[in-house]
Amino acid sequence: MSTTEIRNAKKVRLNADLAPDVAEALQHLAARNGISLSEAVRRAISTEAYLQEMRDSGGKVLIEENGGRLKELVFVR
Repeated sequence: MSTTEIRNAKKVRLNADLAPDVAEALQHLAARNGISLSEAVRRAISTEAYLQEMRDSGGKVLIEENGGRLKELVFVR
């Protein structure tokens, strides 16, 4: 299924109870990127799904710091 087909598929409405710090972080991400809270949630879920897929297939998640130094992100399950 293409990205366009997925976006045009029937949407599901969800309600979520978030801790105040999580809600604040979500609001900050949305404001910083000029997007809606719903879009911020979609992006967060898509990012987590991608990272999980990479980890499950044996991949590593690396962050390049200023100066070019690489650090591996380690996720606790």
